[in-house]
Amino acid sequence: MSDGTHLSNFAGDENEWPVYMTIGNLSSKIRQMPSNHTVVMVALLPIPIKNRNIPQKRLDEQRQTNWEVLNEVLRRVLQPLTLKQNPNAKSGYYNFLYADGNSRHCKPIIAAWLADCPEYSYLHHLERHVCFWCERPKNELGDNVPPDKQYPRQDHNLYRILGDANTKAADAELSSRHVHRGSNVFQHIPCIVSNLPKPNLLHTMQIGMLDHLQKLIFHFMKSHEWLDKYNAIWLSMPAYHDLTPKNKSYEEVSQWNEKEMKEMSRYLLGVVTQSLRGGSPAQCPIFNRAIECTQVLLEFYMYARYKSHDDATLSYMEDALQCFHNFKDVFLLGWAGKMAKAKANALRTELVTKRKVDKETNAETWTPSKKRREMNAWQDFISQEIDVSKQLDADFNFPKIDLMPYWVEHRHRYGALQQYSAERHEQAHKTNLKGGWNASNHNLNYLPQVMTIQRRILCFEIRELNLQALAQRRENSAAACKVLPSGADLAAPLGSQSYAIAWIHGAPKPPWWKTSWRYDQRLQSITRQYTRCNAPRGNTQRHVGVYQA
Repeated sequence: MSDGTHLSNFAGDENEWPVYMTIGNLSSKIRQMPSNHTVVMVALLPIPIKNRNIPQKRLDEQRQTNWEVLNEVLRRVLQPLTLKQNPNAKSGYYNFLYADGNSRHCKPIIAAWLADCPEYSYLHHLERHVCFWCERPKNELGDNVPPDKQYPRQDHNLYRILGDANTKAADAELSSRHVHRGSNVFQHIPCIVSNLPKPNLLHTMQIGMLDHLQKLIFHFMKSHEWLDKYNAIWLSMPAYHDLTPKNKSYEEVSQWNEKEMKEMSRYLLGVVTQSLRGGSPAQCPIFNRAIECTQVLLEFYMYARYKSHDDATLSYMEDALQCFHNFKDVFLLGWAGKMAKAKANALRTELVTKRKVDKETNAETWTPSKKRREMNAWQDFISQEIDVSKQLDADFNFPKIDLMPYWVEHRHRYGALQQYSAERHEQAHKTNLKGGWNASNHNLNYLPQVMTIQRRILCFEIRELNLQALAQRRENSAAACKVLPSGADLAAPLGSQSYAIAWIHGAPKPPWWKTSWRYDQRLQSITRQYTRCNAPRGNTQRHVGVYQA
């Protein structure tokens, strides 16, 4: 999994692009607990430099160079998983040393790669704003396609063959499929590239479709002049159990995180329903459609969060998605993309110029009252034309709305979607990068400091987990850990992966031992607790348990 994160705006606009790795056969409940350290950062990908005001030819060359660098970095990071470049693997199987001291034959395969839509497009060498599961055209992403008329899936083997051909016909074929010419970064890894993307609750729904729904509702209320009532009801939400009271309206919040989105999904329908009460007879049908659209999208999100499904719940998901496509046109005026807004601004400039010419031409003949009436008429005409222009050019052609129809299929193939949630690596940003960034001196060479702090904290926290596991396995200590007697064996230096209380026996301290006095005090308290619980009675300094991670 990979996800870019922002560190600071005041020290050179620092950003990082970490790559995390976890084991696929872990329970989602265990994986989502940050204290278990099931997600490990393995690399930091290079972030391309922002190029502005340079010729297009040089920009294309720089983009190709950035792509080649990224391809080489990921190839080196994932090299142990490739069978051709690792002679130690026989028939694709490796001997792995487990925490219980036993070795097992395993065959590592990358089963999934979690990322946001722009990162998927960049890693798979696709164009921006396209679906990474199928070859649907950009102008049809928002359409509801029936199951029997699905578009063909992405065929990365075909893209590689067309890219190696290096002909005009092959380049035209790649362009028609919205693919850049070049190799895929995952083609040298033993995996099915088209199956790497998985449904992501965080990016697709929580900070994806739910965020879009909030924007649609905001513009809908603003266009019907109901925004004040909506904000008043929004701010009047009381605290209830784990719901926090709101002290800011929607437009006052600059960014929403996944926790706030989960809370919002529980009360948004009630806020919208209460806000749209009391409309005129002409507004009631429109308001009812907006309420229905909000309800069915929230139902789809709630069904997607189920930990288990049957045929009935999957049919409910399909019905909710079908109803959402039937009612989503009510928000079409509020969803104007960049191109639609640019056309509306150009039309506004043209109409304002005509109004100015009309005002100068009739300046001598118009009375003050007629001049005021004409200017008001011009203002109403411009507003009406701008709304019509946005409504004609607005659409729902963005990738995240196109990903929802595939969720039912992935439910049948992979089961529950909780195991593919990206919430865990969002939490890992705080411990692996942002905590180290705050503790560093923020100079140009801050990355070694961040890595050192992260490694030290990880060693002590894993040591604490190991000691707690040993304390819980008092009866089976011989099977859970290896008991080393004092003497020559304890004089041997311990590596960074051996989490023992070495200084009790006077053994030499490893090089990563240098740390602050706070960790020394924490380690001493853990050691005293472990000695009281596990050491043999009457001889607390003779033996110590070493748990190999």
